Amino acid sequence: MANHMMETYRSVISQRLTKFEIARVIGARALQLAMGAPPLIDVSNIEIKDPVYIAILELLKRLLPMSIIRPGKDDTRELVSVNKLITPEIERYLSSILKSWDISRRV
Repeated sequence: MANHMMETYRSVISQRLTKFEIARVIGARALQLAMGAPPLIDVSNIEIKDPVYIAILELLKRLLPMSIIRPGKDDTRELVSVNKLITPEIERYLSSILKSWDISRRV
């Protein structure tokens, strides 16, 4: 049973970011930006200078040098680049967030 569950995990979930990983990656990068880290994109052309907004843009452009530990074969672990785990569904989801962004609603 456990072996079957791991195979299901590897074939389905391990090929994309989960909603929890998306939140963790964006949150971690937004914190870095808020603490003074240089952005990986040119922010002079964007209206909204919010660190979360910039972090989402960087993730969409696949510029984040972050990796996630995933279970590998034979009970090993492997590092997988966040950029490889972005699916078209995740791109659409994050793009819809950016399109609906309204700075007046954020405090």
